[in-house]
Amino acid sequence: MTREDKMTEELDAIAFDAGGTLIDLSPSKEEVFYEVMHRNGFLGTRESVTRAITLAERVYDEESASLDGNNEIAFWHRYDKFVFNEVGFKGDLATLSKDLGDSFEEIVQKVGSWYVYPDVVPLLEDLKKRDFKLGIISNATDLLNKVLDNLALTKYFDFVVISAQVGSRKPSKDIFRIAGKKAKTPLSRMLYVGDRYTIDVLGAKRAGMQALLLDRYNVYSDIDCLKANDLNYLRRFLA
Repeated sequence: MTREDKMTEELDAIAFDAGGTLIDLSPSKEEVFYEVMHRNGFLGTRESVTRAITLAERVYDEESASLDGNNEIAFWHRYDKFVFNEVGFKGDLATLSKDLGDSFEEIVQKVGSWYVYPDVVPLLEDLKKRDFKLGIISNATDLLNKVLDNLALTKYFDFVVISAQVGSRKPSKDIFRIAGKKAKTPLSRMLYVGDRYTIDVLGAKRAGMQALLLDRYNVYSDIDCLKANDLNYLRRFLA
């Protein structure tokens, strides 16, 4: 945690982002990038690729908030080019981006590719005992429900709001308002926890929720807001 702020109101409900907050891919984004680049002639290290992706996540944070789930090829080409340039890799951008896109598409669509961060279940069990309403608000498809079932997480949540099902994506106020209605809780008495600053934190706050940035990989060292590096710190916010 980087600040000692407390919540501005008592809380009745806590909602979480999914990918990067509760669950993530295996192999990771960093591993996929490295493997694709390596088989295309990259001789650098995994660590250099990880650093480049961390920087790319920060640089493209605001722009990524405008993605609509369709026609994103141009954005990902710019993202990929940034990473390649950061590590000094001069491979063919079109070929590499297609290879990356195909690799991610195959991995992301597999229910078994997703795992739960180790700090998630202990926190959810603790929060349920304290009678918080718990939910998920995610820019995702119905695959997320299958992933939650596969990882035995569904039982912890009172509501799950998925963008593809409700026709609204973060950071739109609408998707957060839908969650508030499902939780039957005023937005001011809800906390949203997510790993993206513009999409998650600013989106939630603009809708009237309180927000916590979960910065697991130190992407947002320059951002001054309620922030933690893992979910264990959430207990301090709720003390």
